[in-house]
Amino acid sequence: VMSRDELTVRVVLARGDACEQVWTCDLSYDYVKINAEYRT
Repeated sequence: VMSRDELTVRVVLARGDACEQVWTCDLSYDYVKINAEYRT
């Protein structure tokens, strides 16, 4: 799953039709560590 570029999650609440698109970013330990090593 983590190697895929996109992931689809379907949630069924049986309360009508709706949809949403969510964008996220990489907040893994390594990402934070790399970006914490420099200052702007």
